[in-house]
Order: sequence, then structure tokens, then C-alpha cells
Amino acid sequence: MERRPTIEAAGAAILVYWDMQMCPVPDGYDARRVGPFIERSLRQLGYTGPITITAVGLLSDVPEQILEALFSSGVSLSNVPYGTRDVATLVLFRTFDFPPPASFMVISHPEDAAVFLDLVSEIGYNTIFPFPLKEAASHLEDDDGKPLWENFLRAEPPEEDKCSETGQSWVCRVCHGVTGRDFQSFMTHLSTPKHIWEFPRWHTYATSGNQIPCVGSDESEDAVEASVEAPLDSYPENATSMVSEEATKGL
Repeated sequence: MERRPTIEAAGAAILVYWDMQMCPVPDGYDARRVGPFIERSLRQLGYTGPITITAVGLLSDVPEQILEALFSSGVSLSNVPYGTRDVATLVLFRTFDFPPPASFMVISHPEDAAVFLDLVSEIGYNTIFPFPLKEAASHLEDDDGKPLWENFLRAEPPEEDKCSETGQSWVCRVCHGVTGRDFQSFMTHLSTPKHIWEFPRWHTYATSGNQIPCVGSDESEDAVEASVEAPLDSYPENATSMVSEEATKGL
């Protein structure tokens, strides 16, 4: 994260997507410090715009105490079936809500992140990668981003603060866009009959190498469309937005 932003990008919105499957909270690291550290690093680079940090992954597999610590520090939660692929989709779809020169920061496997960051960069967005490019390139053969991620988090002594700009919320894409704004409602949702019914449905597709439809159970798989994340300040209850599959080609 060595490149300073242009004047236009510095004051625009910054959306951070963190792939928790590829880059989990390191053992022994206080999860409450992740969000504030990311924000502090961006401020030190000269970014002054509002920052939204979203942890993306199959969050039912993440210990509850880690999720609660993240949420309490201002990090939003996006419960999704596929991990890294979902990060790419979320980045693409948020371009509808945030025009250039907004910035996207992606914390994931270096090679995977570079692919879809290049896509949004080509249409005018500022892109931020947390790891120095030379270091990331030499790391690709290890097939994960964990050491780079851990080194990034431990780069300086942590501070006990909270993300100042983030209005946290949660969304469950396993259940086609069910949303909420408090942590307990997220944990309660994971045990609801709806979520319990949906979980094995998409899990069967995911483990067979297919992509499960992100639509209501009464719609055919031949008309699969991808769910779109609404802006964090305008989530309607149990909302689901749809876009054409055409928008996801090339990911």
C-alpha cells in the first residue's frame, strides 16, 4: 500500500473487501484491531473519504467471538457461499452505487485480487492492494495470502480504537440478501429455519463445482441471476436485488 492517491481519489469513498477465507484473523491477533488498522493505514496514505470495511466469507465457519469483535469495531459482515469469487462479484456490483473516482481495496490472494481490480481500474476506479507488488508476486507460488496478510497486520503496534467512518451492517447471501444492523440478529439468523434450509441447498452446488442460484426457491435455475449488495445506508429488510448474469462474465 505504498502508492498515494490523486486529489480526486483521496476524498472519494473507499470500499474495502476482506476475503476471510483466504486471509483469516491470525492466531493471537485481536480481531478488534483489524478494522482500525486498515483505516489508519489508508489515512496515512492520504485517503480522507468515508471508509466501509466488509468481511466476506462463509462466516458461520468463523468463531463467534471473532465476528463479534469485528462487528463491534465497525466492520460489516457479508455471509457468502464462495469466498474469493464473491469478493470479485461484490466489487463489480458496487460500481453501480459508487462512481469513479471511488476506491476499492481488496484483501485476498494477490493473483486473484489483481484480476478483478484490473477490471475496475480500467473503467476509472482507484484500486488499492495492501501488499507491496514485488512481495506479492514472489509469494504467488505459495497459493495463499496468509503470510502477507499477517505481516501487513503486524506492521506497527496496534491501537485500541474503532473505525470512525464505518456504519456496520450484515447481509446473508446464502439466504438471498437477508440483512440486519446488529450482531445478535446475525447470529440469530444463522439458526433460523430459512437459513438452515438454504445452507445445504447451495452447499451441494458449491462442493460439486457449480454455482448455486442466488434467487428465490421458486425460480428456475435456468434464469439464475446474481444478488446485488445494496448501499449500507439503505438496506431494506429482507431485500434482494438482481442483475443479469451478463454483468459477471469474465470474472
